[in-house]
Amino acid sequence: MTETSPPEDRYLVPGLVRGMRLLEKFTHNQQEWGLSELARVLELPRSTVFRLAHTLEKLKYLERHPQRKTYQLGNRVLNLGFEYLASQELLEVVRPFLNTLNEQTGCSVHLGVLDNREFVYLLRIAGRRHLASNVGVGTCFPAHATTMGRVLLSELSLPELQQLYEGTMLEQVTKQTANSVPELHRLLGKEQEQGYALSLSAFEAGVVSVGAGIRDASGKIIAAINITGPETVFDREALEGEIKDRVLEAAAAISKRLGHRE
Repeated sequence: MTETSPPEDRYLVPGLVRGMRLLEKFTHNQQEWGLSELARVLELPRSTVFRLAHTLEKLKYLERHPQRKTYQLGNRVLNLGFEYLASQELLEVVRPFLNTLNEQTGCSVHLGVLDNREFVYLLRIAGRRHLASNVGVGTCFPAHATTMGRVLLSELSLPELQQLYEGTMLEQVTKQTANSVPELHRLLGKEQEQGYALSLSAFEAGVVSVGAGIRDASGKIIAAINITGPETVFDREALEGEIKDRVLEAAAAISKRLGHRE
């Protein structure tokens, strides 16, 4: 197996693997590469390396020096690094507040962010007494179907929502999930006004949830937290009472730590 040969995994995309391996060759000690050198160390045809480098250059992951005809890392790599550092900083700020929320309620608590039409889980602390669901970090779900996803969508106008979902159908995960953009917009307006999103088996049968947004110094919602529990334990009154209050208090405290002021 050569350096560029991926492990036996039918889901791997060989071209993407080669592209990532190419990027990994740019280090502090070797900041510039020519095509021939890259082809040699990657054990790939020069024509293949040219296509990979050309694609990465167009996507701004590589920059080409016009005189030396060599490549170096582009600003998109730096942007990814900044995004990673920002997410790590967010996790450090959020974790103690979610630990407290978990201890107070015994329920599973989560943190996540929006990625286009999907919601991505960044942190999960499992419930000690009330385990309702089991999602892992990195898991993605349709944003419109989750409390945290809807919190993050709530600041979009109807035209912005229409543009986001242009050419696609809203997946109706359960009978309670919004299945059209106008219906979703009405629900988001209500949830934005009340300051939190509520789910009673709208995403997963038997699972209830309350979600709230985390704001940065500019006032923009950049992430969301929620708490989930079994419907057999938490009725609507409990969710919209103490549970909701705990979630809103945690979200407000996290936002304050991030520089948000009312």
